[in-house]
Amino acid sequence: MSNLSQTARRLFRSQTLSAFRTYSPAAPIARLHQQGPTRSAVVHDQALPSQAETPSFLSQAQSQSPQHERTTLETLVSQIPLVQTLRETHSTYKETRPHLAIPPPIRQHHFVGGSLDGPGKLAFAPYMWLSTGKTGAQSESNDRASNVVSVFHIGQDLCGHPGFVHGGLLSVLFDEVFARCVSAAFPSGLGMTANLNVNYRKPALPDRMYVLRTKTVKVEGRKAWVEGKMTYLPLALPLSTDSHGVVSDATLLQEDSEGAVMVAEATALFIEPKFADSMVSIYSN
Repeated sequence: MSNLSQTARRLFRSQTLSAFRTYSPAAPIARLHQQGPTRSAVVHDQALPSQAETPSFLSQAQSQSPQHERTTLETLVSQIPLVQTLRETHSTYKETRPHLAIPPPIRQHHFVGGSLDGPGKLAFAPYMWLSTGKTGAQSESNDRASNVVSVFHIGQDLCGHPGFVHGGLLSVLFDEVFARCVSAAFPSGLGMTANLNVNYRKPALPDRMYVLRTKTVKVEGRKAWVEGKMTYLPLALPLSTDSHGVVSDATLLQEDSEGAVMVAEATALFIEPKFADSMVSIYSN
């Protein structure tokens, strides 16, 4: 081996070891997300766990009982301006909790309604508001079009990288709410995912309340196309134990306020299976 080659190898090894010695696990990873204007950069930094101490969102959550956490979060849902509006327009939007309607023997094996349900995960069954009828969708029958707005909470035990929600979970939630949305498009109320495409816009943070808006944009026979977007609200959770779930600043619960972040958009194609009559319907309208 030539002297030049040996010198290059020693130089590369020296630089590599130096990089390992100077790397710190506590480095602000979220700095990568601060390139360009973003309103979420600060909260991303705050969400990153310190190597020296337990992250605040973990220590606070551990001090709350599962039932107290669920009660507090459901109290917050009723304070969200969007939810209040949807409940006022109950003649247009029907409020549902489809996962609570699944029989317990089936629910325990359901991915979202069972496996992902619980403290630190999805602390309460997602709320959904379904509206059916004419929406301007280009379909063979506009009265088969529908919209669904869903509100849910994502806990700290569903992360990929520390401090950031696993992207695969967002895909699951899109798929779940899309299925509810297209249920109105098929006589059986059942649709299966043929294609799902998710575009991730910003990192999703744990211990936030999320709003997912979806709509059916086209229906042709046994096919239905749907699209949606997911946003987390500015309010950081959990609240202090003496707040009882009451938020004085309503802007922290609004999608269009400072600190709200649209984390992903998605489109999907659902198909009503030919064997739908042999399937158990869990999204019946």
